[in-house]
Amino acid sequence: MYSRLFVAAFLTALSLPAYCQSPPATNPTTVPDSVLYDHFMFRVTWLESQANNLKAQGKNDSFLRSWIQANAGLTNQETASLKAIAADYRTTTSAIVSAVQGLAAAGTNLASSQQAQSLLGQRQQTVLDHISQLQAAFGPARYAVLDSFVRQTVKIQVGSAAPLPAFVKPPPGPAPAK
Repeated sequence: MYSRLFVAAFLTALSLPAYCQSPPATNPTTVPDSVLYDHFMFRVTWLESQANNLKAQGKNDSFLRSWIQANAGLTNQETASLKAIAADYRTTTSAIVSAVQGLAAAGTNLASSQQAQSLLGQRQQTVLDHISQLQAAFGPARYAVLDSFVRQTVKIQVGSAAPLPAFVKPPPGPAPAK
């Protein structure tokens, strides 16, 4: 009897990966550069922030500070340029994000608000401007190395968003049209 249970459990375990896999995409979606670099520059500044936290605690921060440099194969000068551009990007976009969050907190419908759309356009342009700064700082050959690293390490799932779980209440306001 136990051998049958063992065999059933074993076969179930073997079939689980096939059951959990989604079918291959028939039309792969390309993630825009602005989305990739938004995530990447956030990661650069986040690693610096975490390294600063470690340093404040008296711990070794060199691993976090050098992770991107070591894994992307950047020089010290390239790393310094990347960190400066990413920090400027983060400062600029933080103000834009705060303004959009303020609109949302005030009950503004972001999809139909001209002000919100203007702010989101500014954010998009900020990303593109900072990508141009990276291209200028690195030059074509070295930027290609950085770009390859970004595309290999930034993983973004595309597709439609999952519905909210039943226990999450929608925000107050008019019900969505059906």
